[in-house]
Amino acid sequence: MDVQVIEEEGRSQLEVTVRCAPGDERVGRIVRCLRAATGRLTGYESPTCSERRLIPLSQVALVEVEERRVLIRTVDGRALESPMRLFEVEAALQGTEFVRVSRQVIVNFDKVVAIRPEPNGRMVLELDGGQRAVVTRTYAQAIKEKIGAAS
Repeated sequence: MDVQVIEEEGRSQLEVTVRCAPGDERVGRIVRCLRAATGRLTGYESPTCSERRLIPLSQVALVEVEERRVLIRTVDGRALESPMRLFEVEAALQGTEFVRVSRQVIVNFDKVVAIRPEPNGRMVLELDGGQRAVVTRTYAQAIKEKIGAAS
């Protein structure tokens, strides 16, 4: 893969061009990652729906795996299926306020309204819209560091 960066004076928008052989399977993944990096995720209303929706990160409460599908849960309660795997979503959201809380869930920390400690070192995060996410012991330390309560 050849990557070129060309800086131009006076340019106000980022332009990305992908040149590839017809049918290159990597292109879809690259485009999805670029969209996530610009503050949006892509989702489908259902597995059979071909209409793709762009979801601004500000509307995403959490991303979770449910029955081998990656679902994007919005603040208003909608669930859209992501074409990406959870580790791909996590990589695309790197550098944002999204944080992994378990093997199956990534949470938009901007949407956390309450944190409740649980037995055995776990926590429960309450999100805008009434959704909840359990933080497992493995990821609890990262949450404590994020809120400045690391011991």
